[in-house]
Amino acid sequence: MQRFREIAVIAVLLLTGPSVCAAQKQRMEVPKLVLLRLIITVDGDVEKASYATVELMDSVGSSSATDRKMTDNDGRVSFQALTGLHRVRITGPNIQPYEGELEIFRNEASHVERIRVRPAQDAHQPGGTALPAGLVSASRLRIPDRAHKAFEKAAEAMRRQHWQESRTLFESAIREYPEYDLAYNGLGMVQMQLNELESARNSFSKAIELNADFSAAYRNLARISFAERNYEEADALLTKSLAGDPLNVWALSSAANAELLTHKYSEAIAHAQKAHSCPHEGLAGVHIVAALALEARQQPSEAIQEYQLYLDEEPNGRDADRAQKAITRLSSQAVK
Repeated sequence: MQRFREIAVIAVLLLTGPSVCAAQKQRMEVPKLVLLRLIITVDGDVEKASYATVELMDSVGSSSATDRKMTDNDGRVSFQALTGLHRVRITGPNIQPYEGELEIFRNEASHVERIRVRPAQDAHQPGGTALPAGLVSASRLRIPDRAHKAFEKAAEAMRRQHWQESRTLFESAIREYPEYDLAYNGLGMVQMQLNELESARNSFSKAIELNADFSAAYRNLARISFAERNYEEADALLTKSLAGDPLNVWALSSAANAELLTHKYSEAIAHAQKAHSCPHEGLAGVHIVAALALEARQQPSEAIQEYQLYLDEEPNGRDADRAQKAITRLSSQAVK
């Protein structure tokens, strides 16, 4: 068990991206331009969201006119996008408004994301009062113009890495509109860059208080939990984020990792396998997590398959030698 724990800690660094403690290094990295392909479907994967308007925004929800395009007849649309976090807003005459988040990692040459939206008629069906996954929070439809302008300036200052200026502007947006969940999330991201973790936690928590379905804010809180090695808390937060954004591959991979570290092996395997079903370039380490969980459950043949999947996806990856040695070890044990 100790061996599993040591390897899993290494996997934390692979799956969670830059840690909060590495914020200074992260600030020095310059984003690069990659091809982003979005595939929009309605409910399942059969009906395509044809001719829907897709707006690509930065991590705090700012965009320009050039970041709006329409899907083709097959529900596909492409953007030239910078690596990092982005928000996506999708609208159309036959679908409910959607808003979600995606992340493009620096080692990706291109990125494919599948997004499921809901048909418009679902909005009139009776049922619970919870906000369905991906729908736009009502509070975001009432943002005053002055608050929105302050938010846009804050987002621009954030892109220029002018953290103090961005903080001041986000706080101004919040004063203008205290229900501005996106502004609280943006403020928390700035506070993380400034290594003000407790303040960031409070900002993300306020964003969730205002919008209980804010998946991105749950993920940001989970990043803090990972930095503090509170894996139980991280898993709980990621599970909540997946309720609203079930195909977010970072959340799936990181939840699997947290569950491995807390010995929830069945859950870790399920989340890892779901991550594998989504485009997950740059996150091949999820197969290492799945393999370790399968070993812990005494399923060596299935573990070998996961190690091999890792090698197929990243033959020269940081865990390639570990995966190859594990395959040799488990295969020799099977012979005995």
